[in-house]
Amino acid sequence: MNKKDWTILKVVHAEKNITKAADKLYMSQPTLTYRLQQIEREFNIKVFHRERRGIIFTDQGEILVKYAKDMLRQRQELEELIWNSGNEIRGTLRLSVSRTFAFYQLPQILRAFNEKFPQVEFNVNTGVNLDVLHSIYKQDAHIGIVRGEHSWTGKAITLTQENIAILSLEEFELEDLPNMRRISYKTDPKLEMVIDNWWKDNFSTLPINHMNVDNVEIAKRMVLNGLGYCIVPSISLEKNDKLEKIILKDITGSPIVWNTRLLYTEELLKLDMVQKFVEFIKDYHKQ
Repeated sequence: MNKKDWTILKVVHAEKNITKAADKLYMSQPTLTYRLQQIEREFNIKVFHRERRGIIFTDQGEILVKYAKDMLRQRQELEELIWNSGNEIRGTLRLSVSRTFAFYQLPQILRAFNEKFPQVEFNVNTGVNLDVLHSIYKQDAHIGIVRGEHSWTGKAITLTQENIAILSLEEFELEDLPNMRRISYKTDPKLEMVIDNWWKDNFSTLPINHMNVDNVEIAKRMVLNGLGYCIVPSISLEKNDKLEKIILKDITGSPIVWNTRLLYTEELLKLDMVQKFVEFIKDYHKQ
């Protein structure tokens, strides 16, 4: 087996579905199936069984997948060690990033970093905050960027502190909200809790939930078309948005703050590309 075979086993094991695995690997299904059959012949074992619910790996297949993951990890560590021994800052920087931050700010940051360090490549995975935390705990990512406060025993840097705002196409007063239609969206449970607690502190009735959408950007587009209001972190506000807004405040009258933090472990700073990225992003957000 080689690196490609290790990757195939890892992805098929994760997806439990040949079609999805082939799409993720940018391979045709017949090509992927043929390569899996070759692996089975090489070891004279059955790697998995196909069932209605998907793929079920055999005990021997599980052993092979564990080996493949170990080999990929060792190969990755070797590559990083080799890249780190040269005079250039190079390598593949693995980032796990909150989807909202990835949508609104990450592209500009990576472009600026790449202009300074053109030999660095990026492997970016986006997800909800729990996905990000899981990635950095498992060391699948060098660096994580999360929104809100989360338990983390390693190093953390606060990148931004945002307000949370109510957005509406039409001018409104705070006391109007219980009679207005809210557009809700899928977001971090901690942010939902912050918004729910603010609502309970200010109103005795439940909000009118008019619409539920997948993300904050869709919610904002609905607001721009006069379909209701939404409550969002200010990262989603852009200069060209012609929306009315009111900032959420706590019971003391202070604006409610929502943080974005960069998370990493001290030991990974031994990799030059990680150290340079941490230094770069700290300076970037001071500008």
